Amino acid sequence: MSAVDTPEFSGPKGRFFAWFLTSPLRRVLEWRMGKPEERLMALLALEGHEEVLDAGCGSGFHTLMIAEKLTTGRVVGTDVSVEMLDRLGRLAAKQGLSDRIEPRLADNLALDLPDASFDRALSAAAWHHLADTQQAGDELARVLRPGGRVVVVDLAIAPSEEAVPALGGHDRTFESADLERIFATSGLTNVHVERVGRWLVGVATKPTQEDAS
Repeated sequence: MSAVDTPEFSGPKGRFFAWFLTSPLRRVLEWRMGKPEERLMALLALEGHEEVLDAGCGSGFHTLMIAEKLTTGRVVGTDVSVEMLDRLGRLAAKQGLSDRIEPRLADNLALDLPDASFDRALSAAAWHHLADTQQAGDELARVLRPGGRVVVVDLAIAPSEEAVPALGGHDRTFESADLERIFATSGLTNVHVERVGRWLVGVATKPTQEDAS
């Protein structure tokens, strides 16, 4: 999420959404719209040792899910909302996952993380808040190690459809072709995008030197 585009995720509203995004109500909403979590986790293909980025993690719905699959690895969850990250920290401690989770204040459009520092990069249900999804894709590609994998999940909005106000809404259409183009422009390969309910789920990899030769 972008600090410029999402002022509602601070203060009282930030605390409400921090609760909502890891609450039973969020699960009810996803049941109605399709549940992409199983596919998302399958595409991440975690073995347990990976360094994982969850960009725009909110209060950690997916961050916690990823941490449970890790043994020697860790997951860095970034967001622009202090309230979201505070709740993530509390949930991680409650579930005994603090040693595998690092909440970190950062903008999806300027992650302030080193190049090539993650084996996996995820951004789920965050891009519909962003002003520049291409920049978000470029940032995920930048912090990914060669051979690493990126997974993006967001709402699929065709030109004939309306936004979903409960999730913040889109100010544009967002279709498979858009996600494919963003991945390709970011220099990612092995691009695959599919539909899960109302969601787009996309995966791509960062080429290695061997791939380029």
